[in-house]
Amino acid sequence: MIKNVVSLILTLCLFLTGSSFASAAFKDAGREHWAVDEITYLTGKKVISGFNDGSFRPQASVTRLQAMILMARALNLDLSNRPDPGFKDLSKMNNGYLYAAAVMDEGLFPKSTYLKPNEPMSRELMARMIVSGFKLKSTKQAGFKDVSASYWASPYISALAEHNITLGYPDGTFRPSATLTRAQFSVFLAKAMNNDYKTFTFSNQEYRFSIELPNYMSSKVVFEDGMGSAEDDIFSVSFFYDNPSYLGYEPFAGSIHIIPASLWYGYYDSAPFYLIKKANGYYYCYQSQSEDPYYPSYNNTRESRAYMQIHDRLEKAIKNIKVY
Repeated sequence: MIKNVVSLILTLCLFLTGSSFASAAFKDAGREHWAVDEITYLTGKKVISGFNDGSFRPQASVTRLQAMILMARALNLDLSNRPDPGFKDLSKMNNGYLYAAAVMDEGLFPKSTYLKPNEPMSRELMARMIVSGFKLKSTKQAGFKDVSASYWASPYISALAEHNITLGYPDGTFRPSATLTRAQFSVFLAKAMNNDYKTFTFSNQEYRFSIELPNYMSSKVVFEDGMGSAEDDIFSVSFFYDNPSYLGYEPFAGSIHIIPASLWYGYYDSAPFYLIKKANGYYYCYQSQSEDPYYPSYNNTRESRAYMQIHDRLEKAIKNIKVY
């Protein structure tokens, strides 16, 4: 009984749409959180919201019923006059019932006698629901080593990959039976709803690195070979925000510096760089801007907030640089 009450409370929290919770200013999912952009987008769309204590609980599991609620909201499904899905473990008195009925009527979730509404949502069921809901098609096998071509969820998982909604894990797996957190589900759903949240790869073959950036940055960031020169053999690429209506110039957003190990000690070990990793005989470093270019004259304008969003996402992406 207590377990059911707690579950009901958590489900009800998804329905909170007051202004206090309709933004990503959550105490546990702030600017530094890896999924803050997607959480901000979904809260702005009133697809998902936070809890009474001002938290988002990004690491909490998404249950099957909660995932149905979020999916119905994302698709703006009509909840009226839907047939009873016939679940023996979901009462019509449950606030999530109408959402579940709509999702089932649309064929987005496999039919069964028991929904198991409080069971965590799996990645394979998420793939089925998103691909079916957004009518995504696949033309090729994704190639995840733990998803065979004959596996029931393969077409759905392949469609997610083909539409750049999932990249899988670095080890080449998709982990179809793994469960999803609220942050992870938010990212998948935001990518399905808005192409801006899909990613593109920025890479350099000579120095063997790549970073994943969201599509919305592709038109807002200028890449420039900044510090590389023949005399010191240092490669650098700098990023600039290119929508400076207030400033009149493109403010610096961050740099990647790739420094040969032979040059690191003595001078560059005291430079204002954040060392990310050492590989291939190089030090891969990140450099941020020294101060907010919009402060104080244009602080908290829409442009300054957009700049900080890009700066923060760029910093997280660079700090997660892939070196091969």
